[in-house]
Amino acid sequence: MELISSTKGKICIAALVVLILSIVIVVTVYLNSSEDLIIKSDCSFDIIGSAALEFPPIITDETLDFVLPEGTEDDRNIPIEAGKVVVLACPGTEFEYESVWGEGPVYSRCIGGSDIDVWYPGAEDDVVGLQWKDMSCRSQPKDNVDELGECGPTGEGSLLRIGFQMTVDGDASTILVCHDLNASATLWAQHSLWDEISAQDHGNNRPSFKQDSFFDYDVNQAYTKVSQIAAVAELVGSRELAEQYIEESGSNQFMSRGHLAPNADFIFYSWMDATFHFINVAPQWQSFNGVNWVGLENGARDFVVDKAIDAIVYTGTHGVMRLADVNGNMVEIYLHNKNQLPVPRFFWKIIYDPIGNAGVAVVGVNNPHVQEINETYQLCPALDNPTILDRVSQPENIERGYIYACRVEDLSAAVPEVPELPAMQLLN
Repeated sequence: MELISSTKGKICIAALVVLILSIVIVVTVYLNSSEDLIIKSDCSFDIIGSAALEFPPIITDETLDFVLPEGTEDDRNIPIEAGKVVVLACPGTEFEYESVWGEGPVYSRCIGGSDIDVWYPGAEDDVVGLQWKDMSCRSQPKDNVDELGECGPTGEGSLLRIGFQMTVDGDASTILVCHDLNASATLWAQHSLWDEISAQDHGNNRPSFKQDSFFDYDVNQAYTKVSQIAAVAELVGSRELAEQYIEESGSNQFMSRGHLAPNADFIFYSWMDATFHFINVAPQWQSFNGVNWVGLENGARDFVVDKAIDAIVYTGTHGVMRLADVNGNMVEIYLHNKNQLPVPRFFWKIIYDPIGNAGVAVVGVNNPHVQEINETYQLCPALDNPTILDRVSQPENIERGYIYACRVEDLSAAVPEVPELPAMQLLN
């Protein structure tokens, strides 16, 4: 996470210490209440097959870090060590087994296999004789968004956390977003990409995007083709010219809601749905979004699995794309109010392995109408044959998104929106 300031950093650390201490106290009380319980073996919670839950709870360890599954699409489970306590919650819904639990949290300890016992705050005794199959939520858990402070190179952004409320004072975070509320521009989003992505859910229905309270206009309407043509026409001085740039039907020449932290980088359906906030997207030409950019995202997932690493991923935007107006002048393009919801000139991504202290950066040009790629589009020296682009089909195709990789420090030197990161080796 980007450090906001030394004072705010100390406040965040103090709050985290208080949170961890409160959870430790709760877990200690729980453990002491069940000293005579016989622990048999490690646990394995099914997430496929007859014992799988339709709506699994959010599951974390006692420090609110997600507990990850293992395996592949056809054979996957959640492993829990014998005697280990985990936190379960159904934020925005409730547990199906016992209405007194409500949204939770409840504290569950592995007895062996799929057998668990459960304790919830306020209970005199823990509930024994339960199994993982008893822990379903009534519906899919719901995420929430919290504002944490400032971010960005000049403090123009609001640091927002998308995640799940696990306890009264603590959330499990899926995405951190740095969003400029005035410009309706997301500078970057940060999330974790685990090599356990091989065990992810498949077939989730895409939910509607949420604008939360961060936009004072209908941002969903601004993304429609009709609104895009009208907005571009105002800026370039001609509807006819705008319709040459954005084709209303039968074409990929329009701007989609381009995910920064992509839904396919997450493991469970509830985590995937947490990506569908307008603060986690930016206007991206569909001819770029659906070809080279999705190739990069697919390649990044393959990359962490092949290297068996858990990566921290930053995805951001830089600059404002320009198009020629009726007089041949280049004008910046916005989708609302001529100065909000800017269409980024560049999308960038950093894949960082904190354990190996290595990373790689990728830059994509977000403009299919560029005639040629000159030096103004080369933000950093391009790497030769980088592995991270193995799934990108046509990296030099401008319409599909001209894309190249470079060293993280070179991108950081050229793009002020990149948050402060440690010096690192090349991940390749």
